[in-house]
Amino acid sequence: MKYYLLFALVFLLGSCHLNDDNSPNAVDKPLNAWAEAYFGFDYEEALDYMTPESEKWIRFAASNITEKDVAFINEHNKGANMEIIDRYMMTGDTACSARIRVSDFVQLGFVGQENKVIDQAEYQITLVKRDDKWKVKMEGPLQSGKQSRD
Repeated sequence: MKYYLLFALVFLLGSCHLNDDNSPNAVDKPLNAWAEAYFGFDYEEALDYMTPESEKWIRFAASNITEKDVAFINEHNKGANMEIIDRYMMTGDTACSARIRVSDFVQLGFVGQENKVIDQAEYQITLVKRDDKWKVKMEGPLQSGKQSRD
């Protein structure tokens, strides 16, 4: 009887994670899709993976792109690579903080700065679960926490 209860307990605990949309791994697909679109300057596609309140930051980024920027992107944007370094669930499994490493991507310069290709940088990304879907939530312009020297 003891072994039956132990087996049942192990089975129940293990099965919770087979289809668990609240596991840290559940954010991988939307996070990858968002990063590919965002760092590829496909902001319209990136919006599909973002919360509605994050739209203003994408619109802000898009409104600051000049013809010179577009030419630089077309010449140097070879497709960024993204790797999820770690992620952890917060606030009752409806929010997740993920740290990603992005390499070989174009970074547009702010006023008075030059555009450049970045070898590697790390970003902390927040995702929230809305209507059973994980979405990236931006609360400001994306900023790198750690960047390699060019």
